[in-house]
Amino acid sequence: MTNEQMCANLVERYLRTRGRQYFRGHRDGEYFFVTGAPRRLHVHFEISPAHDDVLIIRVTPGCYFPAADRPWLTHFADTWNLQDRHVTAIVHCSCDPQRIGVVARKSQWIRSKVSFADFASLVDLTIADATELFEQLDPAAGLPSAERSLLRHAG
Repeated sequence: MTNEQMCANLVERYLRTRGRQYFRGHRDGEYFFVTGAPRRLHVHFEISPAHDDVLIIRVTPGCYFPAADRPWLTHFADTWNLQDRHVTAIVHCSCDPQRIGVVARKSQWIRSKVSFADFASLVDLTIADATELFEQLDPAAGLPSAERSLLRHAG
């Protein structure tokens, strides 16, 4: 079994055991699902095209942020990243120049002998940490009600 097949099997087993309805990406090694609670988050798994024994997990909220919030979001991400966390917060552009996004990202080498329990624990910790990140980064918190309507939902 290749490393990519092993990673794919672990991801699919994880998604099935957690009862997640998921979708496959356009290429092999990509999976996507949406969490429901406490907040809707988009979770994307990708087996690295360059290194088939590396799993990349990206978690994003269902909305973008006003581009004017970039300084505050960048400061928030920098502060988050200075802590010992399971995910890295990254502020990124979107196709709409008036909106920016934030992603919680984790890249992990998956050893050939990794147990399913260890793999599942890694994914659970990653998603839990991303959930905490986005709970702290509630896009509507502290915004006047007129500005809340400017947030665009991605899903």
